[in-house]
Amino acid sequence: MGYLSQQQVGQRIAELRAERGVSQRRLADALELDPSALSRVESGERGLAVGELVAAAEFLGVEIDALLSDSVEAPPLFRNDGGDDEANAAVADFTAIMDDFFTFAAALGR
Repeated sequence: MGYLSQQQVGQRIAELRAERGVSQRRLADALELDPSALSRVESGERGLAVGELVAAAEFLGVEIDALLSDSVEAPPLFRNDGGDDEANAAVADFTAIMDDFFTFAAALGR
């Protein structure tokens, strides 16, 4: 596993911030930084202190490795330890719940 350069970390923060629709000012406020300091972070001119890095990861809803590592794997959306039979049963249960929901919604006229 490799680590990103200061400039790449800044770019990653800018990308995550944009993906979440967060303004630079809002993230800067959350990190207790001046917006111009955050701008310098995102451009790679300034690094983050450890506390700022932790706060950025928490605010953006990612692990710190997602900000620093060049090979972060996305966690699975769900885990299936029970095999195909358990997975098929879970899908069937979910489908039944959704069918009941739509039947109920239709009965209410929605």
